[in-house]
Amino acid sequence: MNRSRDLLDGLAHLTGIRNAQRLEQSLLKTLAGIYASARVWSIQLTAEGRPRRLHTFDRTRDAVVAMAFDHKAPPVPAALLEQALDSGQSVAEAVESGQRVTLFPVCGLKDFSICLAFALDADAEPLDAVLVSSFLSVYRNFVQLIDDAQTDELTGLLNRKTFDENFQELATLERGLDHAYCADDRRTEPDPDATQVWLAVIDVDDFKKINDSFGHVYGDEVLILLARLLRQGFRDSDLIYRFGGEEFVVLAEVAGAEQAVATFERLQQTVASQDLPRVGTVTTSIGVTRVRPYQTASAALDQADQALYYAKANGKNQVCLYDQLLAEGAIQPSAIQTGEIELF
Repeated sequence: MNRSRDLLDGLAHLTGIRNAQRLEQSLLKTLAGIYASARVWSIQLTAEGRPRRLHTFDRTRDAVVAMAFDHKAPPVPAALLEQALDSGQSVAEAVESGQRVTLFPVCGLKDFSICLAFALDADAEPLDAVLVSSFLSVYRNFVQLIDDAQTDELTGLLNRKTFDENFQELATLERGLDHAYCADDRRTEPDPDATQVWLAVIDVDDFKKINDSFGHVYGDEVLILLARLLRQGFRDSDLIYRFGGEEFVVLAEVAGAEQAVATFERLQQTVASQDLPRVGTVTTSIGVTRVRPYQTASAALDQADQALYYAKANGKNQVCLYDQLLAEGAIQPSAIQTGEIELF
């Protein structure tokens, strides 16, 4: 009975969240709290339904730990995981090394498909599989609702409304893009002296000419290609948005200005190297700025926009950094200052 009540309490908290990433974190924390003797994992899946990352709730840190999924040493029996993912069955169970392992795949959720895994001592009280399955059904439905509200219909990226909602929370967190502590070799626990959040505004050069010359169908193909390259070029923890038209925004956690410029230059060069049917090659101009703690969205966007406009006016197909342009006297300080109240 207590577990049923705890699950209902967790469900009430879950449905108050409007961010799919945080929804998964809340799910893990709730289930780890209810099944205190169990190890609980969320195995994030690719679009093809294969494991890509591993999340677990660290009770000592009171935080979600994220790491790359190790296919050579998976946290659950590989054969059982394969069986669960192939069958899509809501419950797969086996006893392994004195532990009872239970899997609950939650597939078909685009970027948010997971396989929930529990490991308990074989002689411990078993999971209430029906209760957990019902809880996950509500989770699935709610993720779908959030995903529909957050997603740009053409590209599948996050939309402008979602950026506005995310940024206010992000700008108050000096630790980075989320509450997760990442334990893989690409990211360690955020060090505020070494790692910052960077905002980039990315614009397709001469996009109106593409639409006028080849039609909107080919223009849409350019936007879809750019969205795909953005997904490939950034990590799962980075946030990618389509702002409308040919403009995209990225929030990425990178160590230092030099690395931030290099990251976006790789994207700019990758885009320029593509050869599209009829359209040929397209280029992008990118303005980049560092997000300061407690900075408003308007202030950060204005800085990145100034760098973008400079890139457009001085040859296009390049990456420009706001702070560097400011230091060189090429642009004036942003009129919107950090901490100003946003009225609109």
